Amino acid sequence: MLRLESCCRDGRKAGVIEGRELGLQKGWEIGQEVGFYAGCVQMWRQLQQRDPAAFPHRADKGMTTLETLTQTFPLTDPKDERMQSMMEDMRGKFKAVAAMLGVLEDYFPSQKSSAAESLAF
Repeated sequence: MLRLESCCRDGRKAGVIEGRELGLQKGWEIGQEVGFYAGCVQMWRQLQQRDPAAFPHRADKGMTTLETLTQTFPLTDPKDERMQSMMEDMRGKFKAVAAMLGVLEDYFPSQKSSAAESLAF
């Protein structure tokens, strides 16, 4: 019985360490993605100031929504149940705005173009 308790204690300790490492990794990935979207919105806003005609009203509205999502994202509360749905909303809104601005291909190259480029000499 003593051996079993020792193994359980060692297993819990290893699990806590692995869980902490995984949590740090996932937290870093989420923060990086949210920061990427926030940076894109900032860049688009600066470009919009230079050439407002290049940004349709729908794109502006989408940027505002994406901006709000990045600012209200619960980065400091990993237990917030809205986190997953907000990430999905951000991803979708980013793709929609990028498509409206005609830059979606810059962020998500199609498989055809990348395959053709890899064969070029």
